[in-house]
Amino acid sequence: MPTDTRLLYILSDLAYIAKLIPGKKAHDFVLSDFRQINGEFLDESNLLEANLIKLFSKIEAGSYKIVLPDFLFTSTIVNLELDSEEAVKEHLNNKLLPELGINSEDYYLDTTVLSNYKGAFKVQLTALEKSVVAPLSKILADHKDIKIDSISPLSWTSKSIISLEPSVAILQMGDHLFLAEHYIGVDQCYAVPVADGENFAETVKTLKGAESSLQTVYLMTNSLVDDAIKEKLKETLPVQQLADLASENESMPSYVRQIIEAGAKTFSIPEFLLPQFSLDKDYQAKESSESKKDEEDEDLNNLVKPAIIGGAATLPSPITMPGVKEAKIAVESLDEEAELESETESEIKKEETSEKIEIEVEKTKKIETIEKVTMPEKQTQVEEKEVDFSQFANLALDPSVFNKDQKPKSEENLSKNDKEIAKMSEIPEKKLIKNRNDGSSVTKMFFIGFLSFVVTIALGVGLGLAYLQWTNRGENNKPVVEVATEVTPETTATPTPEPLPEITKADYKLLVVNATTKAGYASTVVTQVKDAEFEDVSAKNAKGIYEEADYLLVKEDNPSNQALLKELEKATSLTLILNTEIEKEDTSDLYDAVIVLGQ
Repeated sequence: MPTDTRLLYILSDLAYIAKLIPGKKAHDFVLSDFRQINGEFLDESNLLEANLIKLFSKIEAGSYKIVLPDFLFTSTIVNLELDSEEAVKEHLNNKLLPELGINSEDYYLDTTVLSNYKGAFKVQLTALEKSVVAPLSKILADHKDIKIDSISPLSWTSKSIISLEPSVAILQMGDHLFLAEHYIGVDQCYAVPVADGENFAETVKTLKGAESSLQTVYLMTNSLVDDAIKEKLKETLPVQQLADLASENESMPSYVRQIIEAGAKTFSIPEFLLPQFSLDKDYQAKESSESKKDEEDEDLNNLVKPAIIGGAATLPSPITMPGVKEAKIAVESLDEEAELESETESEIKKEETSEKIEIEVEKTKKIETIEKVTMPEKQTQVEEKEVDFSQFANLALDPSVFNKDQKPKSEENLSKNDKEIAKMSEIPEKKLIKNRNDGSSVTKMFFIGFLSFVVTIALGVGLGLAYLQWTNRGENNKPVVEVATEVTPETTATPTPEPLPEITKADYKLLVVNATTKAGYASTVVTQVKDAEFEDVSAKNAKGIYEEADYLLVKEDNPSNQALLKELEKATSLTLILNTEIEKEDTSDLYDAVIVLGQ
């Protein structure tokens, strides 16, 4: 009776951790828990140990079956014409495998006779270099609660859903498409980015020419890849989409669910001959003994720091299966702890800054208080030094007010103020001129002045009235003319913006990253950008977590990048926000700009 199955898919740009429980039918499984962790786990054909350490730190205890991309394996079907299976084994061990440089010491090896028809043997050869997965052995040494049951190639795990053979299956996982020819075993494995998926149509045509018995092409992809492949193969082979495209916009792409559930079924049925490799403990011991001395001498400061695994953003509206509890679905990133650390550092800086500001404010308040206290005393001292000579005016005019008992000071002992007072007291007295006439002349003068005043007023009033009558009469005879004043509007000169420079689109190397849950969204935008004559454009999943907006990440804000933003907005109909944090997505400095799809 099948039990719970845990699958760990490790791909180039992300990892899937899936827990499946048995369904109602035999060998059927239903997804129970699902986590997607974005990050770089493969560099060409090598597993990145530093990022795998972080990945395994997020994995729950238990036993897992690991699924790796096909390009890490050697998967091929060999046709041999020999007398017996014993002769086949002898030919493989003594001739074919040594010619290929494959040995059991350095490779995990699986050879299976698929068919035998009149001495024509089809033999499946699957090999995996032990050094490729050696980092997993090192990591498991630090995670005793995690066990790896087996390691298998991706395309093999879809065997349970392939109903007709020979056929071709195209799977979409992350930002890559995986193609394989199925004919009892698996042969002709290829992988390309989703943006180049339409090139697989030519690959299928080539396989059809070499194997005329190919019956169909199975797809487990999004609708964009589906449309492109079907359009180009409509006259070559029938194309069947196995994923439910109607639920494409839900929280988890249906093709990913389909591939994972098919994988669990394939693992549970031995008849599918799925290659399953167990980690070689002896090879692990050999590796550790050879590198032990180097590890001891290695400076801990030079170790690769974990690319901090980011915060899980639980996706909305998980897909539900009838009669089964909802699957727990989450998407995570390898940058969350870095963001948390940066937030903590910024909070500490803010606290330190606020403390400094408070100290400066307190210092300023103390200085102001000191100035308020000391300034009146300074003013008082200045006022005391100044001499107001008006207070001596009466003394100068009347020296008798001095104290009679006061002894006069000698000129040598006199202060400056006393000398000035003495000079003022020496001013001679003026003689008063007395009027000896009586008051009759004053009366006459008053009478004459009053009479002149009355006559002047009378004349002024009379002349004024006469002038008013004359002016009113003349104004009544003049026609009334209205004068219209023209109001000229003030013109303000509007500054003309400087024109943006022209850019050469062929010179730009661009990257489009998808920070949303929309499957294939980055590939759609890549097509739009390429249609706008940008030649070098790639697509990936986003490494960071962003607010709901679309961004253009560049190295600096300059007119050329502003012109690039305008061209990309025109090509994609997006509203892009210019941001200079390109190193968040382009850690290797490979691109001129990165488009982040965040909404």
